[in-house]
Amino acid sequence: MNLESLRNKMSPLMQSSLRSKILAAFVASFAFIYHFSFMWVFYSLGVIPMFYFNIGSVLLFTAVGGLVISWQPLFWMYALCFLEVVVHQILAEYYIGAQTDFHFFILLMGMVPFIVFPRNPKLSFLLGSVSCAIFVAMEIMAHAFTPVYELDEKMIFIIRTINVSVFAVVILALITLFTLFILFVENAHVSEIHEQAQKIQSQNQKVIEMQNNTIIGMANLVENRDVDTGEHVKRTSFYVKMLAMEARKTLEYQKVLTDRYIELLVKAAPMHDIGKIVVPDAILKKPGRLTLDEFLQIQRHTVEGARIVHEVLDGNSDAEYVQMASDIALCHHEKWNGSGYPQQLSNVDIPVCARIMAIADVFDALVSLRCYKEPFTCDEAFKTIQEAAGRHFDPVLVDCFLKIRPQIEDFLKQAV
Repeated sequence: MNLESLRNKMSPLMQSSLRSKILAAFVASFAFIYHFSFMWVFYSLGVIPMFYFNIGSVLLFTAVGGLVISWQPLFWMYALCFLEVVVHQILAEYYIGAQTDFHFFILLMGMVPFIVFPRNPKLSFLLGSVSCAIFVAMEIMAHAFTPVYELDEKMIFIIRTINVSVFAVVILALITLFTLFILFVENAHVSEIHEQAQKIQSQNQKVIEMQNNTIIGMANLVENRDVDTGEHVKRTSFYVKMLAMEARKTLEYQKVLTDRYIELLVKAAPMHDIGKIVVPDAILKKPGRLTLDEFLQIQRHTVEGARIVHEVLDGNSDAEYVQMASDIALCHHEKWNGSGYPQQLSNVDIPVCARIMAIADVFDALVSLRCYKEPFTCDEAFKTIQEAAGRHFDPVLVDCFLKIRPQIEDFLKQAV
């Protein structure tokens, strides 16, 4: 396997993330400044070979920094920089001795791979291990070198201070950059999660809208079997909403009729007569008086409606909404005095949603043309509702319904 194919094979593994690119560029930039500074130190000491070597190092790290910023921190870049550090240490040991602590940077180069190559921990561990091995070897062998140039204690102190201080600064800077990058990534991740959550919420909203339209469509299909138009669903939903908002102003209902409750109530209202799907057309459209058996079959639509609601919506919709739709379907023909059907519930035993639905449903039936009756006038319909307070309907809700008469009349005029 030739060098090119080996490099091509390793490149996908060696390519790093934005974090690696930023940190590698920082290390290259810092190395440039560090070697440029020591050009002056070695020149002032008269150590000309090291002066020229540092000129080459400055050029090397300038090139590496440019490549990292414009390209990717690949393995061969790191290997070249690592080789420079080792050679620099050997030359420093040879010319001025081990007391200057240049060897700290070999140890530093053992930490850098874990930052530059985070996607390849095996390679990082190998490079780190090699670096530590060279560091230990240099520590052991350092005393075997006899410095070519003698340095006074002041100069040794200056060089050692520079090396140790710079080493500490590099470590702190890397930690700081790493921390800042983690925060940046976390913020980006949070932003991405928020964006995904918004997409999911938007998709859920579309699903909910489709579900609502399907429910309303089903309700309209059922209503069209025994009324002249499908507008019954739209009108009763309007009455329900207006009545609930007015009833919320009363002491009896202010805690029950929250914004969420009213929202679910309006959404569930179209399901009130869904059970009529089981009632034969001959009964629904009969123009004359119903027999007892036919009336009993009509009554079945409440129980069947509740059953259908649970079968269709359980597990696919909000549990509170499903229960409210079921209560409306089952109990909207119950009466305040207990004479309704199917359970003969009375007074506060009738669910609030069903009490509201009962008024809306009866009022719309009164003002609408049916196969068995002519439509009532608004005056006649409101009078009928008022007279049924305390018998058929909750008297508090009847009072509220009478208060919203102007809004209802305006709505009916616009609907004509």
